[in-house]
Amino acid sequence: MHEHHDHAHHQAVTPTVENSAAFLLPHLTSSMEILDVGCGAGNITLGLARHIESLGGKANQVQGVDVSEEALNTARSHAADAGLAVNFITGSAESLPMPDNSVDVAYASQSLHHMDDPIAALKELARVVRPGGLIAARELDLGTQTWYPPSPGMSRWRAIFTVIAELDGLHTTSGRQLLSWFHRASLSDANFSSSTWSYASTEDRRGMADVWIDRMSGEEYARKAAEALGDVREDGTPGDMAREAIKQGQDGWNEWASTPGAIFVMPHFEVIARVS
Repeated sequence: MHEHHDHAHHQAVTPTVENSAAFLLPHLTSSMEILDVGCGAGNITLGLARHIESLGGKANQVQGVDVSEEALNTARSHAADAGLAVNFITGSAESLPMPDNSVDVAYASQSLHHMDDPIAALKELARVVRPGGLIAARELDLGTQTWYPPSPGMSRWRAIFTVIAELDGLHTTSGRQLLSWFHRASLSDANFSSSTWSYASTEDRRGMADVWIDRMSGEEYARKAAEALGDVREDGTPGDMAREAIKQGQDGWNEWASTPGAIFVMPHFEVIARVS
């Protein structure tokens, strides 16, 4: 399983309870114990803890789990700064370090696309959730992101990045598959919804473009792009075509960001299921 506290790479927005868990909040009550699976640096986890407190519960009813010790240490220091007694534990969604029937809600935001076997991961979430409890998941889908005006550079960016992500073992169409994954994990008592993040203001466009231009500027990205394009030189370095494709992508993002009326829309796909 890949570390996935790199969500900012896909999103110029910091994930929060408001922009990432709105579909879950109406289902929460003050007594629920919640597990945030693949919590990364804990932004959403701490937001869930504040929400439970606002309902009259306690922050320590919420805990986060992630494979990255680095991300968890960041999360722990954020929790300490915020005075929230949230516990962060090391572990993978595919084998949670928790007993059966130990939480009321398991929430996974942008986590399942990192799993080798998302269906097995959902079954593992179902194991730790008490009967009658909830599993909620939210996923992006690279192919459904859209923008205007048309941009050959951005089209090429998405094509190359999609292959890079697939070579890294990520599921790039996780959003559209999400409900199907739930059904295949025997979680058929499920509701599907979607919501979007939109980038249209001058500031939002610039922020989004800068995230990607920066991400594409490293040698590691060049190496992966060359592999994706089959343009690796004999000495292992990226060839000219890969370099030009990256520059075309960066130029495309720049041009898009500076075009009045340009937009970028990123759909998120959401499922809430009741565990029987």
